[in-house]
Amino acid sequence: MSTPDTGTRMSLLACPLTPDLMGTVCLYRLPDKIENVWKDLRDQYRFTTGSRGNLPYEGLLTVLRASAHTSASLYPTSKDHPPRFLALSRKISPAQLRAAIVLWQQALLTTRDEQAEQISIDHPSELADLIASVDPEHVALFDHLTIGSSTIDADSWVWEATSCNLARRLGATPLKIDNREINLRPDTENNLLVWHPDQLWSSSWYAARPGKDKDLDPTTLDEWKTDLRYAALRVTVAMKSLPGIPHPLAVLHPSVSRLSNTLRSARTAWLAPKDPNAPLLSLHLGGKGDHTHLDHTSRLALDAWVRLRSETAFPRKDGETEFLPRSAMDLSGPPGNLRALIPYSTRYPIGKGPGIHTVTALADHLATVLGQPLLKAWKISAPAAYGARKTDYGRDTALLDNPDLHGILAAAGCTKLRILALYVHQEQRTRMQRLLAYHFNRPDLACGMPEDTVIDLTEHVEVLIHHAPELLTHGDHHRHRGELTAQIPGLTAPNTGVLALCETTYDASQWSRDRRAANRPESQTTDPDTLDAKPHVSRHLAQHGVLAQFLNANVTLGRSKKQPRETTNPLDVLGAELATDHPGHHAIADMLRAAGLVPPRLTRAISYGGGLKDRCAHVGLHLRVQRGDKWKDRTEQQPRLMWTLVAFIPRGDFWEAWAYIPPAHNERSGWFSYAMAQTIHRGAPLPDGSRQDDALPRQIDHALSLLGQQDYVLYISGRGTRSLWPLLANKNLDLTPDDLGHIKGRPALPGISLPDGRRPRAIIRTTAAGPDLPLPAFFEEVAADSTVTDGDKTSNSLFRLQDTDRTFILSNRPHQMDGKTYFAKAGRDRSRWSPQNGEEQAETWYTLNATEITVLHCPDHHDPATYAITATRLCNYPLAGEHRTQLPLPIHAAIQMDKDHPDYRRSIDWETEEDDG
Repeated sequence: MSTPDTGTRMSLLACPLTPDLMGTVCLYRLPDKIENVWKDLRDQYRFTTGSRGNLPYEGLLTVLRASAHTSASLYPTSKDHPPRFLALSRKISPAQLRAAIVLWQQALLTTRDEQAEQISIDHPSELADLIASVDPEHVALFDHLTIGSSTIDADSWVWEATSCNLARRLGATPLKIDNREINLRPDTENNLLVWHPDQLWSSSWYAARPGKDKDLDPTTLDEWKTDLRYAALRVTVAMKSLPGIPHPLAVLHPSVSRLSNTLRSARTAWLAPKDPNAPLLSLHLGGKGDHTHLDHTSRLALDAWVRLRSETAFPRKDGETEFLPRSAMDLSGPPGNLRALIPYSTRYPIGKGPGIHTVTALADHLATVLGQPLLKAWKISAPAAYGARKTDYGRDTALLDNPDLHGILAAAGCTKLRILALYVHQEQRTRMQRLLAYHFNRPDLACGMPEDTVIDLTEHVEVLIHHAPELLTHGDHHRHRGELTAQIPGLTAPNTGVLALCETTYDASQWSRDRRAANRPESQTTDPDTLDAKPHVSRHLAQHGVLAQFLNANVTLGRSKKQPRETTNPLDVLGAELATDHPGHHAIADMLRAAGLVPPRLTRAISYGGGLKDRCAHVGLHLRVQRGDKWKDRTEQQPRLMWTLVAFIPRGDFWEAWAYIPPAHNERSGWFSYAMAQTIHRGAPLPDGSRQDDALPRQIDHALSLLGQQDYVLYISGRGTRSLWPLLANKNLDLTPDDLGHIKGRPALPGISLPDGRRPRAIIRTTAAGPDLPLPAFFEEVAADSTVTDGDKTSNSLFRLQDTDRTFILSNRPHQMDGKTYFAKAGRDRSRWSPQNGEEQAETWYTLNATEITVLHCPDHHDPATYAITATRLCNYPLAGEHRTQLPLPIHAAIQMDKDHPDYRRSIDWETEEDDG
C-alpha cells in the first residue's frame, strides 16, 4: 500500500531491525543421543522432588546469562520434546559451560535435607559432557527468520537471543534526557534498569501529599511521611512482529519500578553481582510475609551461580542454608545490591507511569543507537465520539429520559425494571434513595420512600427498599445467606427485570493489611476474603434471577471539579448535592448495563465518520483462563476456562444485547438476553476447561451458528485466543485457508468454516495495550511541501500502520490526562529527573497507550478501514462509563460479564500463548 504524503504522522516506540542489529549467536546443535539423557534427568528430578512438571530449564539459562554475560536459550523445551539446540550470544569455554551445567544439575537433584556442601564442579555428568563437547556454529540470527509477504516467524531462541543482543546494545549508551545522561543496566530477562543510586528517583513523597494519605495507619503515619522511598525506570526490550510488516521490530516498553523497603511478600527482585559489567540477576519469589522465599527455578539458578562465581548471595549466619534468611528481608535505607518491587497490594507514595516526555526520549534513544527510523503510522480518522454516552452530573439523560424507554426495555427482554435497594445502615439507605430519586427524575422521593413497599419511580421502573443487615454484613455465616436471600420481598415479578443495589463495606488498605496479618504464623487475624459477603450474596441473588450491584459504604466524597450550575428546579438541586458521589453514579450505570439496556444512539455512534452505514449485528468473543491459587484455596487447583460471546443485534429502531452461555455443570446453555445470561452465569461455578481442548473451536463455531444472524461482524480479543485459530497468530498470516476454511485441518478463524448465511461478514482482531504493542511516542504534521512540524503531544485518533492495508493502531489518551488539575499534565514536558515540587513528583504520570486493530477477513470489495473505524466507534461507546474502552463494545461487555462472576479473580496469562512475536 502506498504511504501518504501529507497529514498527521505518528511515531511509535519501535523501529525495524536489520541483519546486523539482530546480531549473531553461537548455536550448539546437540547430539541425537542427548534426548534420552534429558528424559533420564527429568525422571530423576520428578523422583527426587515429587513434581510432575517439566525440567526447570530457565534456572540453567539464568546461570549462563549471569555468569557468562550472554544470552542463553534452549529449544524446544516441552515435556515431549527435550532441547536439541543451545544458543549463546558469545562462545564460552567448554570448562565454564560444563561447570554451569554440572552445578545446576546437582542443585536440581539435591533436596533441602541433603548436604548442599557436597555439590562440586567435579561431579560426573553425561549431560554436561555432551553439551560441552559440541563445537558451536556461529550463525546470523537473521538467517533463521522466515519472512513472508506480511509477517515473520522464527523459533523461540531467535526472539530471545535478538532481544538480549538489543538490550546489551541499548544499555551500552546512556539515555540522554533533560540535559542528563542516565545509565541503563541490563538484567537476565532483557530489561534495562536504572541502577546507579544517584539516578534513582527518591523523596519523602508522603510528606508532599498531605491530603492523599487519609487511609494510612495512624500509628505509622509519621514514620511513613519521613521515610525516603525509591523508584527507578525500567525498560523492557524485545524483538516483536506486527501484522502486515514483513520484518522484525525492536519494541521498548517503559515503566516505573517502585522499590520496596522489604522483601516480604515481594514477587520480583534483582541481585547485582560484584562485576559492574555483569547483568543483574532477575529473581522470582513466592510465599508471603516472613515466609517469602525464592521460587524453585530462581533458587536453583542462584545456588549454581553462587558456587560458579564464588559470590555470596545474601548475608548468612554460619550454618544457615536458606538463601533468604530473615536478615535479607529488610531492604530499608538506600538501595543496595538486592532490590525488590513492591507487592501489588501495597500502597506507595509515588504514582505509576514514566510520562510522555520520557517515552519520547526513549524513542530518540532507540532511533539514535540503532540508526533506524521509528515505526510510523498515518491518521485516517478523527477521534470524535459522536453519540457516545455523556452524563449530566452523573445522570444518563439520553437513556433515562428517552421517550422510547419502553422499547429499550422490551429489547432487553422485559416490560419493567424493579430495583431492590438492600441496605444495612440508615445513612446508606438515604444515599440509595437519593441516588435513585435523582437518576429516575423523582426528586420528590429523595426525602422518603416507604420500607418493603413497591413504589413507581417512572412508568417502567419501580423500587423496593429493604433492610437486610444479616445478609449483607461480612462474616462466616455464609451457609445462612441462601435462606436470608429467599426471605427478601419482591424477588420476582412477571415480565420484570429485577436488579439489586446492595450496600457493602470495603477498605482496600485495611483489607490488604489484614490479608498480610492473616498469613503470619499463629495470627489471630482472619483473611477478610473468607468473610466477604459479596460473592455469596451475588450468587444467591442470581439463582433467584436477580442481578446484584454493590455500593461501597466506605467512601469519602470529595468536592466537584465542575463549575456550579444554577439550580432552577428540584432535580438540579438534588444533582448538585450528589455531584461528588461518583461511585454511586457509576453503580447505577453499571446496574443498568447488566440489565442489557442499549440506547438507540448506538446506531449513530457506529455509522459516524466512516463507520458501517448498513445495520448488521456486532459480536464479541472473550476468553480467559483462571488458574487456582495454590497458596490460598486448595480446592481451586483445576484451571477454569471462561469464554462467552456477546452480540448486539439491531431490531427495528432498537438494539438487543444477547450472550452465549457454554454448556457446563448441567446448567442452561445457549443464547439468552444479556441480563438472563448474567443470572445464569453468576449463579453457577466457573466451568473447568483448557485452551488445549480440541473441541473448543468447534463449540464456538456451533454457538455462532445458533445465533441465527446472516450478517454480523465478529470482534475477537487478541489476548488468550491466538493459539486457538491459525490466522489469529501473526506468524500464520501468509497461510491461505482451503475451500472448507481450514488450515492443516483446523478452522482458520472463528466462524470462517461455517456455511454461507452463518459465516461472519468480517473478522477483526483487537489487542489491548501490553508490552508487545509499541507505545505512541510523538506526532508530526507533514505539509504538502514535505515540511514537518511538531504535532499535538496526545491523540485519540485511529492510524494505519505505514505500508500496510489491514493493520491499524488506535492511540488512546487516558481520560485522567484531560483533567483540569495541574497534575493531569505531569510528565508532558519533563522527566522525573528534572526539578519539580514533591507533590507533582508523587503523582501518576500517564503515557499514551495503543490498541491494535487488525481486519483479518472482510469482503474483497470492502475497504478494511471501514471496519477499523467501526471498531474504533465501538470503543467509544461503553454502556456504562463516559470514556473510551480499549476494546470494542461487544468484547468489553463480555469482559464485564466475566468480571461480574462471584468467583472472578484477575489473571493475566499472556505468556501461555504461542510466541508469535
